[in-house]
Amino acid sequence: MVLSEIEQQQAYREAREIMKLGQKWQQLMPGEKRPNFERAAKEVLRRALGHQVQKNVEALDVREGKLMHEHAPREAHLIERYLKSGTVHPDVLHSFVHGDVHTDPQKPQLPQVGDMHDLPDFDVFVQHQGDQHYPGHWNPGTGEFTAGHHDPHQMQAPREVVHQIPEGTTLPSSYEAVH
Repeated sequence: MVLSEIEQQQAYREAREIMKLGQKWQQLMPGEKRPNFERAAKEVLRRALGHQVQKNVEALDVREGKLMHEHAPREAHLIERYLKSGTVHPDVLHSFVHGDVHTDPQKPQLPQVGDMHDLPDFDVFVQHQGDQHYPGHWNPGTGEFTAGHHDPHQMQAPREVVHQIPEGTTLPSSYEAVH
């Protein structure tokens, strides 16, 4: 009989596990006989070594641009396992399995500075004589444009704090008011 390398490695692991189990074995009942773990491990190794080992080196038939269902099951499983490893973007796995291709929207090319002849003419609307802001949006309730850019806030002088507790008064707890 011919074993693959993987099957031979599994037999070695099984023998190693049997030997570990023999080291951990404990007697549960008085007079219980210990199983011969060494003989069992030797038998597993004898069976594994008695067979010829064949390497599993079949060539992969990976077809470029083909979907999962268009590959043989072995190749499809290997490709899917690689794509699930996180090496590539998850959309690649999705497109391999389902065939959907997600593309990024292309950025519009900016026109050259002097190339404005195809743009329509536009009008500038000034709401009041003193307007010096750009309209932000149309407010249909008032019938006016609302400013899009706001002026920075005016700095105001700090207010004086009026103390409501007379000086020298202590609070009933250990906390003292800080003003």
